Amino acid sequence: MSSSKEIGTDAQAKEDVKLTNTESVALKDLLQTRLDECGWRKQVEQNIREIIAAKERDMQTLTSKELEAEIAPQARAMVPEYVRKEMLLRVREALESSLPRK
Repeated sequence: MSSSKEIGTDAQAKEDVKLTNTESVALKDLLQTRLDECGWRKQVEQNIREIIAAKERDMQTLTSKELEAEIAPQARAMVPEYVRKEMLLRVREALESSLPRK
C-alpha cells in the first residue's frame, strides 16, 4: 500500500509543499462555511447531546477524550461527498499554485 504522500502523484520529483498561513485559513473558513450550510454542524451537535444524555441515563461518566473518540468517526462519515470533493479540489489547486515554477 502506498503512503499518503504518494497518492495522486506522478513521475514528478516529490517535494514537501506547504500552504501559506493565508491559504490555510481561507481553506479552513471555506470548509467551516460549507459544513454550516449543509447542516453538518447542527447534526454533530445533536449527536453529541444524544451521547451525553445516554451516558447520563446509564449513570456513567464521560471524559472529553471518550466523547471525541465516539463522535469523531461519526462526524467524519457525515461530511457530504460534494463537500469532500470540493475541498479536495481546492486543496489541490492551492498546493499546485504553491509549487515552484520551473
